[in-house]
Amino acid sequence: MKTQNKVALITGASKGMGAATAIALAKEGCSVIINYKTDKKSADKVLAKCNIYSKHNIAIKADITNEDDIKKMITQIKKNFSSLHILVNNAGIFDENDNHTNIQVFENIFRNNLLGAFMVTKYALNIMRQGKIINISSIHGRLGYGRPTAIAYAAFKAALENYTKNLAKKLAPQILVNAIAPGRVATSMWDNPTAAEQKKLGSVHLIKRMIQPEEIADAIVFLIKNDAVCAEVLTIDGGYRLANLS
Repeated sequence: MKTQNKVALITGASKGMGAATAIALAKEGCSVIINYKTDKKSADKVLAKCNIYSKHNIAIKADITNEDDIKKMITQIKKNFSSLHILVNNAGIFDENDNHTNIQVFENIFRNNLLGAFMVTKYALNIMRQGKIINISSIHGRLGYGRPTAIAYAAFKAALENYTKNLAKKLAPQILVNAIAPGRVATSMWDNPTAAEQKKLGSVHLIKRMIQPEEIADAIVFLIKNDAVCAEVLTIDGGYRLANLS
């Protein structure tokens, strides 16, 4: 798929992997829609960087757990661009209170990490005839991984991967759907770690460092440009799985 002059929506794009993806796609000639929930200041900074490389970029405030917000966002995209070619479902959360008994956290993670992607995709498909959908999973979603202190997070990332594969069956060949499962990425989810903290947190990887948001963005661009990959979960974990086999 050629990216020049394509329209791309990236959810949760005010920081981290979403921001890196927005900038990477702008460099590829896409018009980028930067979705954010609350951090307008950061979204505007990402927008300014995107504007260096491409035209007609916009930032839209919308809570991806709120169906009305999503409807309004898609309506605005249709008004500005008429159609959509690329959707990156990146928005998500991690909750330190995640455990096997906390129902409130379980429901919140479900809405942010699974239902939100489902709802955004549902309405995006109204203006999407051909293109690519990329869902952001996690190494926690891979079979047998995760941990009891991230039990809901792991469960819904695993569900997102299953959703990815079944959605791919439904939409191919017009729209190709894939996912990416990162390991530890140096983002706000890890409290924007310092160089020393990154070295420590990255020690669980075979590469002995944390993954950078730009490296995930590069993989997303690859999946968008490659028309032979469909229904796959591309794992970019720095060798985490092999390093932690017991």
